[in-house]
Amino acid sequence: MMEKLNEIAQKAYECAVRRGKIDPDNDSNNNLHRDLLEEVAEVFECTGEKSPHIKEYLDVEEELADVIIVALSTLHHFKCDIDSLIEAKMNYNKNRMD
Repeated sequence: MMEKLNEIAQKAYECAVRRGKIDPDNDSNNNLHRDLLEEVAEVFECTGEKSPHIKEYLDVEEELADVIIVALSTLHHFKCDIDSLIEAKMNYNKNRMD
């Protein structure tokens, strides 16, 4: 059975806290927007070659996964129901014409 995004986000958040990437008790110690921008910037540095860390994926795939992980961790930090948010956003987008 596939995990829901909220469950994945919880695990990602716990890892980010353990690694010191997110301080759950003091938002003034967090720079969540910068962290997300840094991960996006790493996508642009990719060469399309095999990832040096996860051999069965390309470097761009690994870095895009990092973008997703940081976004999920950030949403979890702000107590967002990610599954509901994604469903609502996809429903909104399906009717957009831009």
